[in-house]
Amino acid sequence: MSAGSRGLACLLFLLGMPAFAQSTPLECVASAATTPVMRSTEITALAGEIVVTCSGGFPTSAGSPVPTVDFQIFFNANYTGRTTGVLTEALLLIDEPLPANRVPCTTDVSLCGWTGGASGPNVYQAKVLGTNAITFQGIPFDPPGSGPNRVFRFTNIRVDASSLGISSSTIPNTVNAFIATAGAASPALANSQLTIGYIQKPLTMAVMNSTADTVVPAFMGVELPNCVSAAKQRFATLRFSKSFGTALLPRSAAAFIDTETSPTPQAQNSIGTIYNSETGFYSPALPATNNLNKAGLADFGSRIQADFSNLPAGATLYVATVPVTFTNGVPAPNGDPQLRARLISSATGAFAPVTATEVLDGIPAAALPITQGSAQAVWEVLKSNPGALDNADFPLWISYPANTVGLGTASVNLRQGPVSTLKTSDETAPLPRFLDAFNGAQLVTIRNMCPGDSYVVTSNPAGLTVTVDGQAYTAPHSFNWQPKSTHTLSVTTPQFSSSTVRHNFLWWSDSGTATHTITAPDFPTVYTAGFNTQYQLTLSVSPQGGGTIAASPASADGFYAPDTAVTLSAIPSPGYTFAGFTGSIATLSSLAGLIMTGPQSMQASFVPASTGLGAGTLTPESGAGSKRTFSAVFNEAQGSGALSWVQLLIAAAENGGGQPFCLVHYDVHGNAFWVYSDLDGFFQGPVAPHAPSGTLQASTCALDTFNSSATRLGTQLTVNFPLVFKSSAERKVYLRTYDDNGTDTGMVQRGVWTQVPLATPAMTMTPASGNSSTPLFQARFASDAYGNQGSLPLGWQQFLVAADSTGGGQPFCFVHYDRAGGAFWMFSSDVGFFLGPVAPGAASNALDSSACTVNTAAAAAGIAGDFSSSLTLPLTLKAPMSGAKKLYMRTMDPLLRDSGWQQVGTYQVP
Repeated sequence: MSAGSRGLACLLFLLGMPAFAQSTPLECVASAATTPVMRSTEITALAGEIVVTCSGGFPTSAGSPVPTVDFQIFFNANYTGRTTGVLTEALLLIDEPLPANRVPCTTDVSLCGWTGGASGPNVYQAKVLGTNAITFQGIPFDPPGSGPNRVFRFTNIRVDASSLGISSSTIPNTVNAFIATAGAASPALANSQLTIGYIQKPLTMAVMNSTADTVVPAFMGVELPNCVSAAKQRFATLRFSKSFGTALLPRSAAAFIDTETSPTPQAQNSIGTIYNSETGFYSPALPATNNLNKAGLADFGSRIQADFSNLPAGATLYVATVPVTFTNGVPAPNGDPQLRARLISSATGAFAPVTATEVLDGIPAAALPITQGSAQAVWEVLKSNPGALDNADFPLWISYPANTVGLGTASVNLRQGPVSTLKTSDETAPLPRFLDAFNGAQLVTIRNMCPGDSYVVTSNPAGLTVTVDGQAYTAPHSFNWQPKSTHTLSVTTPQFSSSTVRHNFLWWSDSGTATHTITAPDFPTVYTAGFNTQYQLTLSVSPQGGGTIAASPASADGFYAPDTAVTLSAIPSPGYTFAGFTGSIATLSSLAGLIMTGPQSMQASFVPASTGLGAGTLTPESGAGSKRTFSAVFNEAQGSGALSWVQLLIAAAENGGGQPFCLVHYDVHGNAFWVYSDLDGFFQGPVAPHAPSGTLQASTCALDTFNSSATRLGTQLTVNFPLVFKSSAERKVYLRTYDDNGTDTGMVQRGVWTQVPLATPAMTMTPASGNSSTPLFQARFASDAYGNQGSLPLGWQQFLVAADSTGGGQPFCFVHYDRAGGAFWMFSSDVGFFLGPVAPGAASNALDSSACTVNTAAAAAGIAGDFSSSLTLPLTLKAPMSGAKKLYMRTMDPLLRDSGWQQVGTYQVP
C-alpha cells in the first residue's frame, strides 16, 4: 500500500485486528555517524558522516524500474569541498558496499537506475545546490521490505567552520545539517536535523624563551643589545600547543617513513573508519572519471607557519627544521612516538623539505630568506598522536655583528595554514585551508647599549613617550650620562599608539613611581617603563535610533585587555528588527562573540519593522476562514532576483510560542515551496508553484500548491500562498525575507488570522438500507474545493457492514480503497490480514472471504467536478453475515484527517 494509507495501522488497532503480515511501514531515520571536533579557523573542515537507514515498505516488483529520489543536505555554513565541474567530492554509498563491490555512477544519473530485484551503481557524487547546500540527484530508492535495512551513507562533507566562530560559553558552537528528500518516491525522514561537528579553538600559540619554560610576554619580546655580537644565539622558541588531539594531522593514514618524506596516501576506504588525517574517505581504485579516484584526498598534512616582520637589518634568523623536546632546558629532535613535522619551502605547494644549513645545539636548522625585513617559516605535520595534547616546539637562533645591526622590534604572527579568503567550493584551491587569523606577538627588540651611550630609557612596548629631565623622547632613547649624576624620569598615562590602542602605565623597571629621580650607576643600565595594552571595541548601529548593542563584560570607554572574550547582544528599538552584524565578525545572529586580539569594530544593522528590507506587505493582513490565499509583495532595491527566500508564518508567536504553527518557505532561486512539518520536525518539499501536490502540510495547515504562484517583476516579488486550515485557533501572521547579501528581516508581524478548520468530507450511502444479499452500494464523499480536482490522491476511503464499528464480535464486511494506490483491499478475518490490492474494474477473485465478496470487475472509484469522490461497491453478503447490520463509512481526506467511523445506514442481511 502507498503513503496514502498511513492511517491504516491505527485503524486496525481500533478494530482489534492484526495489521499486514507481509510488511511493516516504511521508516527512514537520519543520524550522524560521527561528530568530530572541528578547527575554528578551518575553511574546509571535514564534517561527520551522515547515515540514513530505511526499513520496511514494499520493494519494487521484479523487473520494474526502481523510483528515484533526490537527497538534499543544507548546512549552517558554506559547503567548501573540492569540485570537478558541477560535481563534488562528497559521496553517497548505498548499502555499505565493500571496496570490491563498489560500482560508481560515472555518467548521467538517469542511466544509473536500478530495477526491482537487482541493484545497480552504489556510489554517487553530489552536486552543489547552493553556497551552503549539496544535492544527490536521481538516487534509486527501493524500500527493503522485510529484508536487511537500506543504508545511505554520505561522506567527504567539508564546510566552512571558520564562519561560525568560537562559542563565548562552555557550550561549543556546532556545525549543523538538515537533510531532506525530494521526488515522487521520497520517503519522510525522521531526525533530519543533525549536528555533524563541534567547533573549538585548535591551537594555543606563543613565543617561549630559549629554554621553552617561560612565555615571553606578547607585548615585550626578547631584548638583546646591539653592542655585543650574536653568533647563532638561541634566543626564543615558537610553541604550537594542541587544544585537542586532532588539531594537527598528517595528510593521510599512511605509515610515517621519516621527516624527509611525505608518504604516498594509501586507500582510506573502510566504511565508518575514523582515519585521523586531513584526508577523508579516499578510494584510489575508483575510476578517474570526475576525479572519483581523488575524492576526499587532502593536498597535504596540517601546516603551521610563522610570519616574521620588521626583522632588523643585518641580522640572520635561523629556525629548527623539525620540532624538538626540551629536557632541563636542552633541546633534542623529536622521535617516536612524538609529533613529527618538517620545515618546507612553501605554504601552498607540494611537500618540499628545506635543506638544513646548520646544526645548532644539536638541532638541524635553516637560515630563513629575509626580504625587506620579512620572512616566513612553514612546517608540515607528518605524524601526530590524535590522543595526545602535545606541543610542536621550534627553537630560533639569531646572528648579527656588534654595533651594526638595525635597532627596533621584530614581530611574529603564528597560525595554521595555508591561509585563504576563498570560503566556497572550488576546483583548485588547496585542502585544507584556513582563515587568516591574527596571533601576533613581539619577538625580539635590539637595543642600543654600546659604550658612549651607556644608559637607555625605554618603554615596553617600545615606541611610547618617556620624559627625561623635562624633555620628551620616543622610546628607546640613549644617554651618555656621567656616573652619579641625577635625572628625573617621567611618563604620562594613558598613551595612545593609535586611536584604538591604549597603553596604561604599570611600573618602572627600577620600581620607581611614574615620575621619580634616579642616580646614574657606574655601569650601563636600561630603565624601562612598563605599560599594559588595551584595544578598543568600536560599536555602532545603523540607522541611528534603530537599536542598541550591549557588551558583556561592559567597558565604560570601549577598551579591553588583550584576549578578552566579549559577547555582544543586538537590541532592536520599538518598530525595528535586527538585520545582522558586520565588521570584525559577520553574523545574522543577534548574539556575537569575539576575542580582543586587536582593535575590533562591530556594526549592528536594523530595519524598520513596518516595512523591513523587503519584509513585504500582505493582503489580507487579518481575517478569518478555513481557506485563504495570502498575497505577499516583497521589494528588494537591488532587484527581486537578489532575494534568497521569503517566508509566511501563522503562529502564536514568531518562535511558534510552543503551539502548532504553519510555516511556508519559498526559495526564490530554486522557485519552489517548502512547508515545515511541526509533527515530523523537518521541511517537506520542494514543490514548484502551480504543481499539484498534497505533500506540503503541517499540523494546522496545507499549502494548495496547484493554486500557488510566484512572480518577479523588477524590484518586486509577488507570492500567492493559498492555505487551507485544519484546526481552530487565533494566530498572528508574520512575513520574513532573506536576501543574497545575508540580510535577514526576521519575522515581522502583519496581522492576525482566526483559523477555521476546513469541513471534513460529508459521507452518504445509497442505498442507506435494504435486505438484498447482492447489494450495489454507492458511497459518496463530498469535499470542499482544495487543489486541482483529482490531483491530490492522498488518504483512503472505507466501507464497513457490521454489527457495530468494532465488528461487534460477529462476521463483518470491510472494504478499503487506497486513493494514492488506486486499488481496493478487503480485510479477511479468515486469515487475519488485508487481501489485495485489486484495481477498480479488474476481474479478480482476490477480495473474497467467508463474510463477503467484492465484484472487482464491476467496482469503480470516481471523482466528480464538485470535488466529491465516490465508490461503486457491488458486494455479495454471505450467510455468516445474516441478520441486522449497520452501514459505516470512514475516510482520511487529502489533509490527512481521519473522520472516524460514521454510521450512514442500516441493513438486513438475509
